[in-house]
Amino acid sequence: TAYVEVIVHPYPSLQVSPTVYAFYDDEIQLEAFSHNPGTYTWFPTESLSCVNCPNPITSPNQNITYFVYFVDINGCKNSSYVDIIYDATIYVPNTFIPNGDNLNDYFRIYGGNIKEMECTIFNRWGELVKTLYSIDDSWDGTYRGKKCQDGAYTWKLIYVDFLGIKHQLTGHVNLLR
Repeated sequence: TAYVEVIVHPYPSLQVSPTVYAFYDDEIQLEAFSHNPGTYTWFPTESLSCVNCPNPITSPNQNITYFVYFVDINGCKNSSYVDIIYDATIYVPNTFIPNGDNLNDYFRIYGGNIKEMECTIFNRWGELVKTLYSIDDSWDGTYRGKKCQDGAYTWKLIYVDFLGIKHQLTGHVNLLR
């Protein structure tokens, strides 16, 4: 007669960062956590500050999925992944008040992960009153050196994201004085 003791260890827990929506050149801290002691291994290794730690920092500047493999002190394994996504982000305000109080005096496009952009702004008669060529450009509510009337102005935004995909948005902005 022989006896064998079999110890069944619980499956090791592993929690990771949620999906990250990032801007180019952001430093992103990935996070993995387990209630069990053990070792962490991240893959792929490109752009990681460390491969065998629970919380590496990365700046991949491209859409990527990082996998983390965890092995506890009993040799039990678990794995998970974190997606990093660099989608273009755009915010276009619907109103601005160019009255000189330094609060909301300019119309501009806000966002990130944009390679190229052109925003054309038209008055109610379809005349082009301003063209913005970058996130840093703005419109002060003037046309040919004169203050524009209160009202709705139509805009058309064409931009290219870092994947080279061209997008188009249209809308209106209210100018109030």
